[in-house]
Amino acid sequence: MKKALLLLTMFFVVIACENNNLQENEKTLYVASKKVDCMGLFSQECLMVKEKNQQNWEYFYDSIVGFTYLEGFEYEILVSEKRIENSPQDASSIETTLIKVISRTEKTSKNLPN
Repeated sequence: MKKALLLLTMFFVVIACENNNLQENEKTLYVASKKVDCMGLFSQECLMVKEKNQQNWEYFYDSIVGFTYLEGFEYEILVSEKRIENSPQDASSIETTLIKVISRTEKTSKNLPN
């Protein structure tokens, strides 16, 4: 009986810890038609993204898992963001994963930084 109670307690502790690491958030992002030079730990090219009702594009220094970017197209995509526990200091603490491409329009995005 004590072993069963101990196993049951351990099971609930493991489930609680796993749920704590699965804090996922879904959101829609718009991805600009052109990457721009940016500086993180090193010089690189970054996607430019913004959320609905947001005027200005923002640098996106990381990658979007499962997303294949083609220059010359502006995208509307649905992504999930998952917090990464104990991520390395030089890496993002959020993993962004593509759920689906809502639209892909051939165009030149406006108001990108120079």
